Amino acid sequence: MGQNRKITFILTTISAIIGVMLAVQLQSNLHPLQSESRSITELRKVLLQEQEKSKVLLADISKQEQLLSQYQESLDSVDSIGVMKEELSRAQKQAGLASVSGKGIIIQIEQDPILNEQWDAENLPLPDPSNLVLDVDLRWLTNELLANGAQVLSINNNRLLSNSSIRNVGEKIQVDTKTIRMPYEIKALGNPDTLISSMKLEGLEEFFRSVNMKVTIEERENLVIPAFNGTKHIQHMKPIKAKGDS
Repeated sequence: MGQNRKITFILTTISAIIGVMLAVQLQSNLHPLQSESRSITELRKVLLQEQEKSKVLLADISKQEQLLSQYQESLDSVDSIGVMKEELSRAQKQAGLASVSGKGIIIQIEQDPILNEQWDAENLPLPDPSNLVLDVDLRWLTNELLANGAQVLSINNNRLLSNSSIRNVGEKIQVDTKTIRMPYEIKALGNPDTLISSMKLEGLEEFFRSVNMKVTIEERENLVIPAFNGTKHIQHMKPIKAKGDS
């Protein structure tokens, strides 16, 4: 009997201890759940508040981006128009469709009355008319000017283009389709010192004096050469049809 009582007492004590431990464990588990529940609720409230603030900020950013886009489009439009105008002006000048100005020289070729008098006084025969200024002489002169830095040329105010022609038609000279007559006036834009020096080295005055012509060269600070006013026939080219055109 005594042995049974001891066992019963020990079992009872162990059961009590286990019960207390279970009660404490259960109590400790209940409090974190309540605390966690409160924390989640608070976090949700804070999250909702931040989401509302974010919506307001995003809406404000969207408005500012739209304004920036409008300003940028306006700025780009103005700049692009300016660039296109500059490019158009540059292309027109290169194509000879606009007048140009700058430093340059004017070469005047005319009959020299003093030389004629000298020839008469010395009873020398006057130069054969066929030896007067020919198209080849003017082509030589313009080519020499271009080779020495001339940028734009004209003869008797007829603008020369890259495909212009200088040719004899009968006893007259034509620049493209325009007939030119004495005196001949050649305008050249470029460095005046370089152009004048090159003409002296090429013996320009001596060459034309041999055919009873007088040459004068003038330097100009603001020489104006007019735009091309002739008619050019375009060959081997045709406009490209836009997509959708029939």
